[in-house]
Amino acid sequence: LVGPPSKKERIMSQIICSNCGTIGTPKTITKGSIMIEIVLWIFFIVPGIIYSIWRLTTRAKACRSCGAENMLPLNSPMGKKLKNDLKQSA
Repeated sequence: LVGPPSKKERIMSQIICSNCGTIGTPKTITKGSIMIEIVLWIFFIVPGIIYSIWRLTTRAKACRSCGAENMLPLNSPMGKKLKNDLKQSA
């Protein structure tokens, strides 16, 4: 049984983007193109496998607003500093 996330888990999942300052949960991005992957799988099996492995290893968490990969947990020292800096400048 998996219940709703605890308060601690929700806080841990909160991140701040050091690029645009957005606070929230990150999205997962995968580099490359799904269409290229499909074509490689259909016509060339070995390159398709290599391309799929490369795509899987380049997955990263990114900001939902700007797509930047430089995200910081809100409970980290740098995350807290960035949040306070943005709050003061607003």
